[in-house]
Amino acid sequence: MPHRVLLIENDSALRAAVRPVLEAEGLSVDEVDSGLAGIRRALASPPDLVVAGVRLPDIDGCEVATRLKAEKGFAQVPFLVVGDSSAQHDLALAAGCDAFVVRPVEPERFRAELRAILAGERERLPEAGERAGLKAHSAAMAERLERTLAEVQVAESRLAERNRLGGIFMKNLAHELSGPLTPVAGYLSIMASEKAGPLTPQQRKIVESLQGSVARMSRTVENLSDFASLALGQAPLFPSEVDPDALAGEVVADLRLAAKDARLNVKVVRSGGGKAVADPRKLKQALFNLVQNAVKFSPHGGEVLVEVERDGDQVRFLVYDQGPGIPAADQQNVFEPFFHAKARQEGSRQPGSGLGLPVARRVAEAHGGRVLVESPPRTQSDASRRHYTGSKFVLEIPAAPPAAG
Repeated sequence: MPHRVLLIENDSALRAAVRPVLEAEGLSVDEVDSGLAGIRRALASPPDLVVAGVRLPDIDGCEVATRLKAEKGFAQVPFLVVGDSSAQHDLALAAGCDAFVVRPVEPERFRAELRAILAGERERLPEAGERAGLKAHSAAMAERLERTLAEVQVAESRLAERNRLGGIFMKNLAHELSGPLTPVAGYLSIMASEKAGPLTPQQRKIVESLQGSVARMSRTVENLSDFASLALGQAPLFPSEVDPDALAGEVVADLRLAAKDARLNVKVVRSGGGKAVADPRKLKQALFNLVQNAVKFSPHGGEVLVEVERDGDQVRFLVYDQGPGIPAADQQNVFEPFFHAKARQEGSRQPGSGLGLPVARRVAEAHGGRVLVESPPRTQSDASRRHYTGSKFVLEIPAAPPAAG
């Protein structure tokens, strides 16, 4: 089998000049176009030879050599670097390279260096030259690190400002949307109560349908407002006594019509563990989002389980479903705003606002708790005979809020 060479270079002209020479020597060429990609490829599938350009889009070829030569088993792997000028020669050898070729690459010269390095020849610096080369290499790496850190700080500052402006925009948008929704909901409530006059069965059906649509819109606006406030740090908790069992029952009751339309059985298992201290509105919103998510993505005729647990000073709400589940690669991303897991987009169900799960997580964190997901569930509930194949979301908070300061 021919020796395998890893060619790390993003310059197509250089690759075109080097590759034919490598292949003419019976080498199998594997190409990547950046230093970091080269390191990953080398560690995943160690080559017999590395050829790299000094000038790469991320880290330079000398830094790649330093990184790889530090790995066990790479000390004897020859590393040939192609530089921009002969002034880089000593620095490249001090960094760990075994041979140096300067651009433009002359095929005969490159072939001679290649045969020499494959035959076991290595260029070495005298001790004084190596010390000077290492000093220059260290200074170059320190300068790159300083420059990279400065770029990261600028990027972080821009991201923080963008997030702040995005939060303000979402908060203002939620305020603008909630304005017209409030009187609409009020007028529909008056009509449903027949205070404005009796309704025919057909009119009642229309009003109830409109009320359901307005309620869904109100939940979306509430999520938008809560997410923006939590992201901006402007959502203080107003804790009071909460009965977790009763709260779970209220959430399921609010979703009764959605569950009925989907022909779902939504089961509540209470803990009987007594009251806790939390923000009732925010906690209910977080649990509602988790249960609504389970209802939305469960198959018709399936079952959703909402189980309340009390474990010492912790309160847990466990929400099981029999839906399509969430790919492992997406399970952390589902808590990021506006993200939709790929599996959840299949079929006729349309993805929602993408804020329900992020709001649930941020509410839990504001209480000193967390939200976790298992898909499929690693363990099943002991309180139900059904098997839940989709996802299990766990909302966990302390039974009492953490002490301030």
